[in-house]
Amino acid sequence: MLSWSRLSTVLVCSLMAACNPEKPAAVSAPHSQAAPVAGAWAPADAFSPEVQEAARFAVQTFAVQNKARVLYKDVVKARHKVVAGLNFELQLHVTLDGANRSVSATVWRQADGSYRLQAWDWLD
Repeated sequence: MLSWSRLSTVLVCSLMAACNPEKPAAVSAPHSQAAPVAGAWAPADAFSPEVQEAARFAVQTFAVQNKARVLYKDVVKARHKVVAGLNFELQLHVTLDGANRSVSATVWRQADGSYRLQAWDWLD
């Protein structure tokens, strides 16, 4: 059994080590995907419903704005960033007038849930 003075010394040292600003205490993250950090890009699951919805919105919006026959195929790569809402940066495969094409699109899902196509760049 620890004496009171030994126990208090151990507790004080533990608290000081945990509160040291030069060396923060290690925190283990759960095995699941961590929540995105505001302002930083983080990988996103290309098959998640929110990524799929943003991809379909991007393709539909581009097609309507440009009066083009663009068909959504799939999401190759996705990442997101927390802003006033959520930005999605997507690499997509689409079909343009029957030809397979790759595109990089950025979609902003605003805080109210509405979407806005921010960028559309052909990759090939």
